[in-house]
Amino acid sequence: MLHFIRERAQGWLAWFIVGLISIPFALWGINSYIGGPAEISVATINDEPITQAELKQAMQQYRDRMRSVLGEEFDPELFDNAEVKANVLNGLIEQKLLLSSSYSLGQYISDATLSNIIQSTPAFQKNGVFDSEYYGLVLARVGFSPASYEAELRNDMLSQELMNNIQQTAVVTESGLNSILSLEKQSRDVAYGVVSAQDQLAEINIDEQLVKDYFDANRENYLAPERVVVDYIELSIDGLKAAVEIDEQALEQFYNDNKDQFVGPEQRRVSHILIEGDDEAALTAIESIKTRLDNGESFAELAGALSQDSGSAQNGGDLGFFQRGVMDAEFEKSAFALLNEGDISTPFKTEFGYHLIKLTATQSSEGKSFAEARDELVDLYRYQQAEQLFYEQAEQLADLSYENPESLDVAAEELVMEIKTAAAITRDGSGSGILASKKVVAAAFSEDVLANDLNSAVIEVSKSHLVVVHKKQHIESSYLPYESMAPAIEESMRFEQASAKAAEQGESILSQLKSGSDASSLFTDNNWHQTESFKRNTEGVSAQILEQAFSVAKPTTSVAQYAGFTATNGNYIVIKVSAVQKGNIEDIAAEERDGLQENLSRVIGDSEFKSFIDSLKADANIEVFNQKLN
Repeated sequence: MLHFIRERAQGWLAWFIVGLISIPFALWGINSYIGGPAEISVATINDEPITQAELKQAMQQYRDRMRSVLGEEFDPELFDNAEVKANVLNGLIEQKLLLSSSYSLGQYISDATLSNIIQSTPAFQKNGVFDSEYYGLVLARVGFSPASYEAELRNDMLSQELMNNIQQTAVVTESGLNSILSLEKQSRDVAYGVVSAQDQLAEINIDEQLVKDYFDANRENYLAPERVVVDYIELSIDGLKAAVEIDEQALEQFYNDNKDQFVGPEQRRVSHILIEGDDEAALTAIESIKTRLDNGESFAELAGALSQDSGSAQNGGDLGFFQRGVMDAEFEKSAFALLNEGDISTPFKTEFGYHLIKLTATQSSEGKSFAEARDELVDLYRYQQAEQLFYEQAEQLADLSYENPESLDVAAEELVMEIKTAAAITRDGSGSGILASKKVVAAAFSEDVLANDLNSAVIEVSKSHLVVVHKKQHIESSYLPYESMAPAIEESMRFEQASAKAAEQGESILSQLKSGSDASSLFTDNNWHQTESFKRNTEGVSAQILEQAFSVAKPTTSVAQYAGFTATNGNYIVIKVSAVQKGNIEDIAAEERDGLQENLSRVIGDSEFKSFIDSLKADANIEVFNQKLN
């Protein structure tokens, strides 16, 4: 029961904070919670607006999500165009429609369920335990208040619940599953012949003038790209950590200053029964329940039957573990006053009604001694010291490289850094090390670095890794000489002609086979593969041959089916399918059946959910103001 947590929590926001957004339509904005003037609408749903501010916030969240997925491959320009904006706006529309439908259907998320989600969210925990103060700080960093965060969680869970309910209606019947399995496990009697392109090469000669003409007509394909070689200096926390010396006295002081990271607080686990209201009737009801408990009735059974906190009632009233500072003050006082597991409180009142609680488990304050935590302390201490030095030197690096733009020498000498040289890189930026960063590649080819021969600005490869580059060598784009490319062009032209000749022969053979000729008279023994029984996943056979063999129409009892195609290696393949056998579903393991059924149910469920969303859109009055999207 979220009533119990004085500082509230999130839904998709928790996942946003820890980078785990998983709901595809969770794209809510926060502007409505933090105030501000009326905004221009970019769309309306049944006259309810979606504002430019909401879309802007949703776009930022989408870009953040893509940045976390793509890492250094993230290119912000790819995620800031009209198509992306339209897709994100569509997500907002679908989310609002889904939430509205959830309310219309009377769906409800209990406070207890919300409370459990918040307390179990790692982003709000210290040493695996929910910390209300830390929770508030995390929310504040991303601009949310506890109230707005709680609202987002409830909305998100309502939408997710409705989506799950729709998807779970998908049913794969036994007969339907058997039909699919029979098709999947089908086997076919297949023979095939190969008309080799390689065998045609000996007869093919390419006139040198053709090679020269092709080279001249396609000069742009034989252009060596522009490249640049840069010198660079780098600053990183990881690099600084190794140089941090450990002082035992400072390390012990660090342990004492940060003991809460190694020592967890005392926790209690309780079950409770809630009767809502503050009138005489509520008090009488809770006292009656206490009498029944005193007479030996089960707390869990009475909670399940009588507690008005529906979320915890279904679990026998269980609220899980919590520490001080999480629950309502009166609730916490009663919970921590119970001495022994099994003890039951007297009735007491909070703003939510009358309660009875039962102590079911305790966890004492536990932690690591200095000796036990030493290895972890050393790592944390080194990181803290390196982080402090990193931020100090980052400012110096920016100043020195800017004030001495013609060279990296001054900055390197002042900060005791090694000037390193990277490999030559093209504008495509397919390098390694620092050259794997698109930011570094962009800086290397910037006007200041490439044309003006200046230091780059400080490049943030990551939040803990900075780089400054300076041009060492610029290699202009140039055409590759004909002499170096002629052999490859000639070989390519010969292969292309050989493949075409193989296809011509193969199609002639295919026509003769369809007319009744015998394969043995048309193929050599080496090039004709006699009939075998193939399954879709038969090993040792080309995937292209299997795909074509199982694409051919089912033969009749007396007439085989033939097909032909050019393989990627240039050979022409002729396929004969003489028989098809249904798959034996009796031998399929239960695990495989269950896996396929689950996958099919998911596909059908996704389709049904899409249909549901489409129906909501069709029934709604949606207007999108495209001119206001920019």
